Order: sequence, then C-alpha cells, then structure tokens
Amino acid sequence: MTRLVFSSKAWLAAGLIIASTAAVAAPRALVAKDSRIEFVVKEMGVPVDGKFASFEAAIDIDAARPEQSSANLRIDVASLTTGNDEADAIATGPDWLDKDHARFAVFKSTAIRALGGGRYEARGTLTIRNKARDISLQFSGVDQADGRMLVTSEFSIRRSEFGIGGGVWNQGGVVAEAVPVKVRLLLAPAGARVGP
Repeated sequence: MTRLVFSSKAWLAAGLIIASTAAVAAPRALVAKDSRIEFVVKEMGVPVDGKFASFEAAIDIDAARPEQSSANLRIDVASLTTGNDEADAIATGPDWLDKDHARFAVFKSTAIRALGGGRYEARGTLTIRNKARDISLQFSGVDQADGRMLVTSEFSIRRSEFGIGGGVWNQGGVVAEAVPVKVRLLLAPAGARVGP
C-alpha cells in the first residue's frame, strides 16, 4: 500500500490553488439611477431621441486579465420611451421591437480584449426580436475616485439585420437603416450591494 505524505508547505500550496480557483470575481452591481441607454432614430431625416428605462447588466472588467472579463446586458424593450406615446406604441409593436413576442434585447460577450488606455473591445452576440447576430463593439471602463466604474460605449446597429421595422416605414428611406446607440453604465465598487 502506498502512503502519500504532504508537508505543511504542500498543504498551504494546495489551499492557495483551491482558493484562487474558487475566488472568481463576481460582476459589479449596476447603479441603475445613474445609468442610461439611449438611441437616435432618424425619420425622414429628422432625429428622434429615445431611451430604455429598464435594463440589467452583469459586468466584470479585470484590467489585469481582460480575457477573464465578461459583459452581459438585458434590456426590457417595453420600457422604450421617446416622450411620444403614439411613437412608443409603434416602436414596441409587432413591426418593430415586438415586445409581446421578444420582450428583451440581450447582449452576451464571448471575448473581451484590452485596447489600451482604459479601452476594450467586446465580441459577443446581440439578440433583438429573437434574432441573434455576432457583434463587436468598443467600450471604455474608467475607475472612479469612489471605487465605482463608469462603462461607456457608442455603436450603431442596422435595423434590417434584426427585422426591425416593417410596412411603409421600410420604404424609400422613411426611417434610417442605422440606429446609433449610446450606453452609460455606472457600476458599484467590487463586492458592494446596491439597493432597489
């Protein structure tokens, strides 16, 4: 019978390995009241500003090991508002975001790499109207003096790739194909909890 003998140093090393493996950083909590997701749709050349009032984010940015980072975002499309009830009903209706059959727009990262200077590139899948598309976008992650982190990004999506818009709205360039999106997410300090 073979006996295995571990020294105290071996036990310590094994403990550190287990601890480091188990200590996976949890995503930072979103400070919702100081975060926003906005967009602009051009209708006959006239910009119409809008935003989503309800969304969730699970983001873990590790500047030292960006490959370990992750970013996931879920937007309640029914929370869209432009300040015009009729426009909102059209935008969330069956020809556009179709909130009754595709309630959430979701982004899930598959890889994140550092670009330098607090800039990153996230590759992942964006799902809108239950249509998933690969997307690559750049964002910045800036640590704040109070321990929070500000994540910002600006990018555009093409409506036709997700089947957004229908009928007369897709004819003759009535509504622009490209929709610029601006994201500003404030994340709580690591390990901090944010109340409702």
